[in-house]
Amino acid sequence: MGKTKLTAYINGKFVSEEKASVSVFDRGFSYGDGLFETIRARDGRPLLLAEHLQRLRAGAEAIRLSKKTLNTLLINIDEKLIARLLKANGLTDNESYVKIIVTRGVDRGGPLPSSGLNPTIIILTKPLDPAFLERVRGKGLKAALIRGFAPALPAIKSLNYLSNVLARMDADDAGADEGLFTTPKGRVTEGTSTNLFIVLKGILRTPLLTKGALLPGTTRSAVMGIARENGLTVTEGIVSAAGLLACEEAFLTNAVIGVAPLVRVDKSLIGSGRRGPLTKRLQGLYFREY
Repeated sequence: MGKTKLTAYINGKFVSEEKASVSVFDRGFSYGDGLFETIRARDGRPLLLAEHLQRLRAGAEAIRLSKKTLNTLLINIDEKLIARLLKANGLTDNESYVKIIVTRGVDRGGPLPSSGLNPTIIILTKPLDPAFLERVRGKGLKAALIRGFAPALPAIKSLNYLSNVLARMDADDAGADEGLFTTPKGRVTEGTSTNLFIVLKGILRTPLLTKGALLPGTTRSAVMGIARENGLTVTEGIVSAAGLLACEEAFLTNAVIGVAPLVRVDKSLIGSGRRGPLTKRLQGLYFREY
């Protein structure tokens, strides 16, 4: 039996996936000139949607999308729309994937955007594999340290994702599930699609958001808030590769996996090489709410 065909949302319309298309002159296609957000939905409801839309709007301002585009985003994208699309695709049970894509629009000019462009707004949904989620959240992930390149605009979730793609390919070549960007000074900043937390002497530590050095993850922020609400100490600062390898336990966060143990980096086990007690506790707290 073939895969169920899905419905997409494009510029105000629900269309079948085989008819879903954008112009070859769309700047998202020709220049990677746009943004995206990845959201997890549960039982037909997008989680942390307000936080994702806030980051999307901040990204739109950062790449200088017009006020007209910002207003269009505010008017068109909301929980009801996403819930309708999830329902149209039969995704009202279990966990699902939602992706919002916003481009500057169709433009036959060069790198300098023309004025008066209308944004392209796309929303996609698909089911998430429960076996995959159970595996990564329980048994954990392996990562490889990635050196030599990093995202051009790490603080913006832009369609310019080639550095992340190449880093993920390098990690896969090394037998890892994720790649961790590492600076020439040996500082670990973030994963190709995740934020990093380590545990040292019972204290949570995560790389600091300074000067646009990494993406302000919505799950990262939620985990930090939950941890502090439950009496845990959370610090932001430098995480060196040596410090990562020496920590007691570590975990990765993003919208899809939530909180997942990091059990190995390159050839070194992290802690016992299994999910640590603090990671397990935070998973319970996080998934109880999200």
